[in-house]
Amino acid sequence: MEDDVIFIRREGGLVSLAAAPYEAEAVLQQLLERHPQLLAGHQMDRADPRRFVLVCRETPVADHEGGGGRWSLDHLFVDQDAIPTLVEVKRSADTRIRREVVGQMLDYAANGVRYWGEGVLEQLFERTCAENGNDPGAVLEQVIGPDADAEEFWARAERNLRGGALRLVFVADVIPAELAAVIEFLNTRMHDTDVYGVEVRRYGDADTAECFVPRLVGATAAAVAEKRYQGPLEDRLRRAGDDVVTVAERLRLLGEETGLAVVSAANSLRLRDRLGTVVLVYPTYRTVEFPLDFLWHAGRDAEIAEVRTILQQIAGTARPVSAKAPNLDCSQALEHWDQVAGIVRSLARMRAETTP
Repeated sequence: MEDDVIFIRREGGLVSLAAAPYEAEAVLQQLLERHPQLLAGHQMDRADPRRFVLVCRETPVADHEGGGGRWSLDHLFVDQDAIPTLVEVKRSADTRIRREVVGQMLDYAANGVRYWGEGVLEQLFERTCAENGNDPGAVLEQVIGPDADAEEFWARAERNLRGGALRLVFVADVIPAELAAVIEFLNTRMHDTDVYGVEVRRYGDADTAECFVPRLVGATAAAVAEKRYQGPLEDRLRRAGDDVVTVAERLRLLGEETGLAVVSAANSLRLRDRLGTVVLVYPTYRTVEFPLDFLWHAGRDAEIAEVRTILQQIAGTARPVSAKAPNLDCSQALEHWDQVAGIVRSLARMRAETTP
C-alpha cells in the first residue's frame, strides 16, 4: 500500500521508507534464526519480556513412535521459562497462509508433544549449537542466566511439552484478517497453549536502509482475561483426570500421617515442612515432583542417590529423572504408591534431621 511507510531522520529531514516484500520465505526464516527478538517477546509479556533461544530450524516432526520426520517445523525455540515455542513462517503472498498453515501447526504441536520427549529437545539444541560453532552452555546462559540449572531447564521443557504448555506462533510479513480471526479464537479457547501471529514488516531496501517492525496479533483483552482465570485448584485437578485427583487425595492423607502441611497453591498441591516443599503434584503436567535442592546443598548425597535410584526404577529407562527435581507421571506414582509414600516419609525424615 502506498501509505504503508515509516519515516527515518536523515540530514535534518525525514525520509520515507515504503513497505517492501521479502524476496523469499527463507529470508524471513533466516532473520528469525539469527534475531529471535523479532518474535515480539516484549509484546507477549511487557512485565517480563520473553527471551528466546533457538532449539532447531527445520525441526523434524514424526507421526508415530520410532518414525522419522514426516513433517518439518520451520523453527523451534524455547523461552527463559522453558516454554517450547513452535514457529511457522509464510509470506502473505502464499495462499496457504489463510487456512492450511493452521492445520500444519496443529499437526506439528500434537505430534511434537508426543514424540519430542526423552531428551530430544536438548539433543536438537546441542546439534544446532555444534552446527553453528557455539558452546551450548554459553548460548543457554544468555537466556536463562548463569545460575540456572541446564539439566532442570530441559527437564522442565519436557514437562511443559507433556502438559501442553506451549506457544504456537505464525509469522508473516502481513497476517491476513482470516488468519488473525483464527488465531484470536484459538488463543481465547486454549487455556495452556498461547497462540499468536507476528507480523514482521520490512521497510526500505538494502540500497538505502532496511527496517523491520514486529507486531503481535492475538493478544486480545479477551484472550488475556481467559488465560488469567485458571479456576480453583480442585477444578484443575478434576480437569487433569482421575489419576491426578487420586494422587492429590493420597498426598493429603500422607500429609496428615507425617505432619506435613498440605498447601493448595494456584497450580499445585504441596506437602511442606519448615524448610519448604517436600513433594507436590502439578495438575497441568500430570506429574508428582520431589524438590531435592535443599538436601543436595546439605550434603545428603548418598541418601538422595538412593531416592533417585528408586524413582528411576519406577520411571523406567525411557527418560532419566532430573537430579534436582525428579518427577513421575501420576499414573506411575499410583502404580507404585507404596514406594512413593516411602520416599515422601524418607525425605521428610531427612529434612527434619538437617539444620538449615
